[in-house]
Amino acid sequence: MKWNDIYVSASAAWLGRPEDVDVAVAEGRYDAEERRDDDYLSVRVAGEETPADMAVAAAKRVLARSSVPHEDFHLVAHASVGFQGLDHWAPPSYIQQRTVGGNGSALEVKQASNGGMAAIELAAAYLSARTGPAAALVTTADKYHLPVFDRYRSDKGMLRGDGATAVVLSRGSGVARLLSTAVIGDAAHEGVYRGGQGFADHIGSEGWPVDLRSRLKTYLQSGADVREIVHLLTVRQQEVMQTALADAGVKVEDVARFVFPNAGRTVVDWGFRKREFGIDEPRTTWEWGRGVGHIGAGDQAAGLSHLLETKAVGPGDVVVLSGVGAGFTFSCAVLEIAEQPEWDSSTE
Repeated sequence: MKWNDIYVSASAAWLGRPEDVDVAVAEGRYDAEERRDDDYLSVRVAGEETPADMAVAAAKRVLARSSVPHEDFHLVAHASVGFQGLDHWAPPSYIQQRTVGGNGSALEVKQASNGGMAAIELAAAYLSARTGPAAALVTTADKYHLPVFDRYRSDKGMLRGDGATAVVLSRGSGVARLLSTAVIGDAAHEGVYRGGQGFADHIGSEGWPVDLRSRLKTYLQSGADVREIVHLLTVRQQEVMQTALADAGVKVEDVARFVFPNAGRTVVDWGFRKREFGIDEPRTTWEWGRGVGHIGAGDQAAGLSHLLETKAVGPGDVVVLSGVGAGFTFSCAVLEIAEQPEWDSSTE
C-alpha cells in the first residue's frame, strides 16, 4: 500500500538491562551449543516494571522527541504478544491516559510478533482517512519472565528480550516519510505455535513456563512437513517485501538498511537473503539485535530508533522494516529518512 503525507514524527525504545548470555550458560539456564549456534551476545531483562509501564516509558520518550501537540492525537494503538500486567483490562487506555490523553480511539493489536508493524499500517490508514491535523501513537511492550516464559528455553533460536517501543505517526513532516507498507497472512500452518492440542480451561492450566518447542514437535508429529513450513515462511516474506518495495518504487539495491526480527542465526537463512535480495549482514541491524534479543512486536521500531540515534542512516536513505508473526502474518514497511535527529541513544 502506497502512502502519501504519512511520516514517522519520532520513534523511541525502552529496553531492560543487558544480560550476558554466557552468564546464563555458566548458570545452566542456556544450552552452550545453542548459544554458539544462535550467536546472541546478550538479552535485555526488565526489573519490576510491567509491560504497560514499559510502553508508557517509551511513549514519554517519543513524545519528548516529537513536536506533535497532544490534541492532534486521534489514535493510540498498542501491540503485544504476552501478558501486560493484569487480566480483563485495557492497556491502550492506560497508556493513553498517562501520555497523550484526549478523546482519541485507543485500541489493542494482537498479531503476535507482527503486531507492531500491523499497528503502523492501521494507523497510517486511519490518519489518511482524516482531514486536518492528525497523529497516532503506536506502542509495543513485552516482558518474558519466569514462571510464565523462559527466555532461554521456551523457544529455540529466538531468545526473548524485554522491551517497549513507541512511534508517532503524523502528517506533514517528520524524521522519515512512510513510502509504503504491506501486510499479508497465510494461516495454512497456524498450528505451529498451538501444537495441535486442545485449549486450556484457564490461564496457566496448560502448565508454565510456555513450551513452544513441544508445541512445534507435536505439530510436526501430526503429519506436517517441516519443509513445507519453511517454504511458506520464505515465499511469503519474499512476497511481502517485493510488494512493499514495488509500491514504494524502490529497488533492493537502493535500500541503505534493513531491520529484521532479532532472530538467532539458526532460524535465519542468510544465504537466501543474499541470493534473492542481495542483503548481506552489514546492511541489517543484526549486530545491534544480537545484544537485545527478540522483544516481541517491537523489533522493527526499536531497530529504526537505533539507526536514527546512532546516525547510521541520514536524509535520503531508504530503510526497510520487515516482520513476521505466528499464525502466520508477514509485513514490510519502506521509509525514506527526511531529517537527521539529535537523539540521545540511551534506551534505559
